[in-house]
Amino acid sequence: MRAVVFDFGGVIITPITTGINALAERNRAHPRAMLEVLIGPDETGDHPWHRAERGELTVDEIQAGLSTYASKAGIELSGDEIEVLLVPTYTINDDVVARIRELRAKGIRTGLLTNTFAEFRPTLERDLDLELFDAVVESYAVGARKPEPRIYEAMAAALGVDHAEIVYLDDFPQNLAPAQELGWQTVHVTDVASALDELDRLIRSQ
Repeated sequence: MRAVVFDFGGVIITPITTGINALAERNRAHPRAMLEVLIGPDETGDHPWHRAERGELTVDEIQAGLSTYASKAGIELSGDEIEVLLVPTYTINDDVVARIRELRAKGIRTGLLTNTFAEFRPTLERDLDLELFDAVVESYAVGARKPEPRIYEAMAAALGVDHAEIVYLDDFPQNLAPAQELGWQTVHVTDVASALDELDRLIRSQ
């Protein structure tokens, strides 16, 4: 194992689902239904959020494309959901950042692999020291988003390591499956402490 790759949302920061759940409560909708309306289903496709993450739409164009999805789900939108969702109310998981520093000190390469928008880059640079990473791969920059295989290929190439030499932490299971198929070891993050324990176990087993 020569490299550890981290997702941003739900790993380095608190999950985006926190904001979605709050919007679901406000709009009197089921949280899972609201998630699929706002950010799309697990399967990657042409949902406006997915397209924006691939750099095909701007963030400002997402909300206008949600009406069809909301109608199918029986959810009434207020028109400000994406704006509210993207207000940076998350907190940084300091234990994860500390572990990234430790890995770098041990000579292990580190990567940040994130589905995100070009408009979010200034916030990312403000809230996270990107010098912590040997490689940063953002979906909009490569025109592919997790779980599309090409973004994982881009990450391995940017790190300069073989797929079998990577451990990857993500909070969405659908984003782990393509990595596993390429030979990455993976950690499903449901809580940070357990995930870091599992990461340590994998490192010790090498």
